[in-house]
Amino acid sequence: MKRPLLRLAVTGFRAHAVRLVLTGFAVMVGVGFLAGTLVYGDTARAAFYDDLARSARGVDVAVEPAALLAERDTVETIGGIDGVAAVDGRMAAWLSMLDRDGKLMMDHGHVGYGLSVPDVPSMAAYDLLAGRLPRGPGEVAVEKATVERAGFAVGGPVTVLDAAGQPRTLTLVGVLDLGVNRLYGGSTVAALTDGELTALTGTERFAEVVVAARPGVSETVLRDRVAAALGHAYPVLTGAQLRQKLAVEAGKYVTGFVAVLLGFGLVAVTVSAFVIYNTFAILAAQRARELALLRAIGATRRQVTGTVLIEALLLGIVASVGGLAMSVVIGYGLIWGRELVATDIPLHTPVVRWPTFLVAVGFGTFVAVVSALVPAVSAGRVAPLAALRDASLAEPRAVAGGRRTARVVASSILAAAGVLSVVGGVPLGFPGLPLVLGGGMLLFVAAVVAGPLVVPPLVALIGWLPARLFGTVPRLAVANARRNPRRAAATTLALVIGVALMSLFAVLLATARDQSGRELTENFPVEFTLNRARTDGTFESMRAGMPPGLAPALRRHAGFATVAEVRSEAPLAGDRTRVAAVPPDQLRGAIRPEVTAGALGDLGPGTVALNRGYAADRGLTVGSTVPFGTLGPLRVVALFDDSPLDGSALVGFDTFTAAYGDRPAVEILVDLAPGVSTQEGARLIDAELRAYPVVQVTSRAAEADELGASLDELLGIFAALLGMSVLISLFGIGNTLSLSVVERRRESATMRAFGLSRRQLRGMLLLESGLIAVVGAVAGVALGGGVGWVAAAALIDTYGHGLPVVPVGQLTLVVLAAAGAALLAAILPARRAARLPVFAALAED
Repeated sequence: MKRPLLRLAVTGFRAHAVRLVLTGFAVMVGVGFLAGTLVYGDTARAAFYDDLARSARGVDVAVEPAALLAERDTVETIGGIDGVAAVDGRMAAWLSMLDRDGKLMMDHGHVGYGLSVPDVPSMAAYDLLAGRLPRGPGEVAVEKATVERAGFAVGGPVTVLDAAGQPRTLTLVGVLDLGVNRLYGGSTVAALTDGELTALTGTERFAEVVVAARPGVSETVLRDRVAAALGHAYPVLTGAQLRQKLAVEAGKYVTGFVAVLLGFGLVAVTVSAFVIYNTFAILAAQRARELALLRAIGATRRQVTGTVLIEALLLGIVASVGGLAMSVVIGYGLIWGRELVATDIPLHTPVVRWPTFLVAVGFGTFVAVVSALVPAVSAGRVAPLAALRDASLAEPRAVAGGRRTARVVASSILAAAGVLSVVGGVPLGFPGLPLVLGGGMLLFVAAVVAGPLVVPPLVALIGWLPARLFGTVPRLAVANARRNPRRAAATTLALVIGVALMSLFAVLLATARDQSGRELTENFPVEFTLNRARTDGTFESMRAGMPPGLAPALRRHAGFATVAEVRSEAPLAGDRTRVAAVPPDQLRGAIRPEVTAGALGDLGPGTVALNRGYAADRGLTVGSTVPFGTLGPLRVVALFDDSPLDGSALVGFDTFTAAYGDRPAVEILVDLAPGVSTQEGARLIDAELRAYPVVQVTSRAAEADELGASLDELLGIFAALLGMSVLISLFGIGNTLSLSVVERRRESATMRAFGLSRRQLRGMLLLESGLIAVVGAVAGVALGGGVGWVAAAALIDTYGHGLPVVPVGQLTLVVLAAAGAALLAAILPARRAARLPVFAALAED
């Protein structure tokens, strides 16, 4: 490329810099979000690594016994190895802790942890924030989040449960800071002396042994010596390997979240590509006379095309550099907003690595150049004689002839392939979901191809009523929006992408909410379920049986219609099938399963009722005989579907006790009496459970509320992420209208000269922008909502029943928000057009 051509491209870029401002912002936002995701991931990982260094502080070698815990003689063996300066065995065991109200503090269904106090303080896996570490029996130090949640105070009491489930009161002497150690998640953590931890939990072995090296002994050498001394029985890591392992474990969810963010970032950049394409297409049309003059004085098509591409290259570089600066702000903003994704990421200086720089500048520039390729080629095809024509006539008004036919054929083929993919994926259920979503993508590509043919009629359809009601101004707005199909289609499709994805997630999440609520109601018809907590981290502890006095205490309350004690057992060795039994007088109301075949009245000695799914998997029906281990062969007398009982099979209470004896219930189901609120029932149960801290209660209403809140949070996150794409598309609408105002100055002045007021001109341009936005939003809702509906139907076919849910209110709000935002984006261009002097604009050649 010769230098004069480069200077011409630079001059052209500078001359049209103002017109490229909004396009530059669109590129900046897209690139900034994409690169900001990488900044977030790199910064989060660096923060985790630095914060987790405390877990391996002073540690040169770590022995990780995994499931096979280390004995005390293992610690003594390590201590005698040449090069070892200090060794410390770290005990860890499940330890239940009660809050100040006497309730068991749980996290995702299990209790917290008890850790040993280090023999070597410099090798502690935590920091001491207040007080001191325990020195003897009756003392405990607790992690800071637990202290804040429970309202503990240094010097005050802390109640824990011993291995037998009996409460033991200790004195809080210190507050710990574990940082972001993901080994313990959000569980309660307490530190005690070795003797106290053994007395409470029964553990005497070590979950980890850490070693400090003497000066001059490297980590690698000492690791090899320790591994050899232990006969390679345990995994042995260097301190650096331990830090890396902890950081990887803590940052696993960061990698997953970064992958999601990158997906949304690519969507934002794709929308930016539409904006860039539209901008250069309009600029090429507006500069038709200028480009024709270049051709007339000897410039070749290749040189004209190269000039436009160089301008796009300059735009991509400048905007991408701005996007790189924006990425630091976005990435650090994601760190600051870590609570929104329920994570605890330590604050850290933003980290910008060279891959982030390459993505920001390289990818952004590449997208800009590729997006401008078609307009650049079109610019190169401008004939020299076009210099004699009015620039306003240079751009084609419609898709004509063979191109129209080609678009119809191509879009029809793509749409047919998309429909076939969707139809083929639905019967497959969840495995067919990629086919459904892939078909949705083909349908979107078909919409892109058919856009110039479809958008103008849609604009006319949506603008018909305003034109009929309000006359001239709406009719002019509709005509202007339709006058250039390709431009209108590109502007509209930029908005379709974000709205379609937003609608898809809205339908899927609304359906998930409905299905989960339906399943909760059907499978858990009782209001409360009481279970024994996993006090030692195993399911066996849950099967230890409920306290014998709890059920009679609950029955004394008139607020409970039924209190059912469920017994269950696994009669088949190596099979997870559990058989449940309930006393006959308690098998009533909501406790009674929903029978789909046979009758529970026939349940007696030698009979069984089976879950419908369990029976179908084994080809069993009413009348079949099933061997059930200790219970012997049983005849099936009923099939049930939705049931609150623990087990796939239900036998008579006498049959169960004859085989297993009168063992304690493993679960208590509580159904409310008519007129009693959930809040009142919860209050009564909480009052009784003060005497039984090992029992945890699950409320159907609380589960539904928690699930609903989680889905709302997901929808909010997706909406915020997709909002970037919608914002970029609004830049495109504003930019298109701004360039259109420049292009149509003489036309606007002519309308003003014929009597159109400034207010009417502004209204026309605002309505034109609103029509484009409404068409894009409605098309996006139709496309995304339709694909979401089909995908939800596929999931329901596998996992539930009923129909997908379309959140009409949310989708309507999306359309209205898009239209309102487009009107805001059009205010400045409309004001600029209305302020143009009539005679000056008419005088321009």
